Amino acid sequence: MPENVVDGSVARRSREDGMAAAWGCLWGIGLTVGFYALLPYFNRYWPQADRYFTAHWVEYATCGLFFVGIATLGAKAWRLPAERQALAAGLLDGLETNPEAGPVDTVQRLGAHLRLVARRSQNTHLVQRLTDICNYVRGRRSADGLEGHLGYLAESASGRLHDGYALIRTITWAIPILGFLGTVIGITLSIANITPDQLESSLGEVTAGLAVAFDTTALSLALSMVLVFSTFLVERQEQGVLDAVEDFALDRLVGLFPAADKRPAESPLLAAQQSAAELLLRKTESLIGWQMSAWQASLEELRDRWSGTLSRQQQSLDDALQAGLTHALTDHAQQLTAVRGEFLQAFERAAGTLADKMELSVASLAEQQQAGIVQLHETWQTLRSEWAETSHRHAEQLGQFALTATDAVQSWQGQLREATAAMTDQLAALKEQGSVLLRIVEQEETLVRLEDRLAQNLEAVRVVESLEETLLNLNAAVHLLSTKTRAKAA
Repeated sequence: MPENVVDGSVARRSREDGMAAAWGCLWGIGLTVGFYALLPYFNRYWPQADRYFTAHWVEYATCGLFFVGIATLGAKAWRLPAERQALAAGLLDGLETNPEAGPVDTVQRLGAHLRLVARRSQNTHLVQRLTDICNYVRGRRSADGLEGHLGYLAESASGRLHDGYALIRTITWAIPILGFLGTVIGITLSIANITPDQLESSLGEVTAGLAVAFDTTALSLALSMVLVFSTFLVERQEQGVLDAVEDFALDRLVGLFPAADKRPAESPLLAAQQSAAELLLRKTESLIGWQMSAWQASLEELRDRWSGTLSRQQQSLDDALQAGLTHALTDHAQQLTAVRGEFLQAFERAAGTLADKMELSVASLAEQQQAGIVQLHETWQTLRSEWAETSHRHAEQLGQFALTATDAVQSWQGQLREATAAMTDQLAALKEQGSVLLRIVEQEETLVRLEDRLAQNLEAVRVVESLEETLLNLNAAVHLLSTKTRAKAA
């Protein structure tokens, strides 16, 4: 009978814990949906919210687990005020006791008093502890072993309390693991996106992968710290409630059954059962302690393994980045050296071609200038010979005229005026020829200046033509270098 009663109480508490966990999961999902629905409004005050909560699916999973844990803790914390109120209400105040009454009568009065006074506190630890004690005494029809049963109920409540936080401890353990998983995924994405041939274009993808790696770790560690401290506070408060319930039961309930202290000595069978139960409890405690130490060692080993894996991944990433950057920079340096050599060779060829053409232009211009000078000299010699002949002819004519005038002066007296007029005309003609000769001399200077200007214009034309050919050669060389560079880059 008592075992069935205790099993029923344990089953009821297990169902309540299961319902609390289920409601915690549902509320956690609702909180997650509400948080992501309100996240765009948070961006006004915290622009980096999207980066830490929506950049990768690991961040969604981390936030979901965090809100499930917070909702579960909230459900547990919601019941604490009612527990405190039940402890402070003095539920056994006003209970009439009869020292001569039996345990069964005392239990009946206690049950009726609880149904009358504690209607609103039926689901609290205190009322359920009192109900379990009433069921125990009613089933055994005796108060023997009540203190031991109270200790058993306290240990069972502590065990259920510890089991009730199993989901939260699992979430607290899983959130950092998700962060490390995001780190591994981000580092893997960064390594996969490294392309040494196109390092500048792939640098954005590499940094995005590294951002995912470190953002997920930072988010998971921050949320796990919040969850751990919240769990510590709520669990400590609930453990304090259980301790207060145990103290209340030992102080108030044991005094309701004074006959239990006057019982005769225990039988050998009962002593053997108690020793076996104590041995079982010690073995169970040692087994639980061993299991907890093994679990702690496994967690430490897992943490060390994750730390070593993360260190190795970081070292591999550093080596890969250094090797990729070194290889890419070496390739760029070689390509720049080759392009520079080709450009210098093309420029030297173009400069040589330009120098040759300039030399040819200068030689041609010198030849043309020499030919012009020769032609001008020949023209000057021709004009000079013609002027000399004209002067000699006029001198001969004047000599002949003088001889004729001397010989026939008497015959020319009548024609003196005509001769004088003729001489005047000849002098005018001579003056005109002199002016013509002066103009010829001035034209010679003009021709020299024109020749110099013509030479300068010809030289400028040659230089312009040579520069145009040089620019065409340079454009062709640059086009050839661009084609080769694009071919190498592809």
